Amino acid sequence: MALATRSGVLDVIGPCLETIFPVYRNSVISILYSTTEKFMKDNVCLVVIYRDHVNLMFPRGVDMTDPRGLLEGAGKAMRHVKMRTAADTTRPGVRELIKQARKRPGLGEPARPLTKVVTMLKAKKASNARLKPRAPANKFPRLF
Repeated sequence: MALATRSGVLDVIGPCLETIFPVYRNSVISILYSTTEKFMKDNVCLVVIYRDHVNLMFPRGVDMTDPRGLLEGAGKAMRHVKMRTAADTTRPGVRELIKQARKRPGLGEPARPLTKVVTMLKAKKASNARLKPRAPANKFPRLF
């Protein structure tokens, strides 16, 4: 599911910055796709990987048009599409939502045009012995 969702996002967005974050003591992986190094401000979408499903999240999903009713969530701004199988990534309307998110007003443009996907891994070090991650930091799940 995660690889199919990632592939679908990259097919639509094209060259971009991909930032991988382990969250919740490494039990959830979040992948942010942005147009510039300012990955939070210029975030197009996120792929959040849980044990039994994947969420394709849109930071300004509340402002998007969703004629097929795929977007879920009741937050102030964030909306998501839940993927339970790899085939869910090819549902009608998913690619259109990603295209719409890519055209969101206010997204920055990189200083130099990107020619490929640039992947970065961000990880926090445990500051307290009780808060150590369950798995060693170098043993992240193999995503791609």
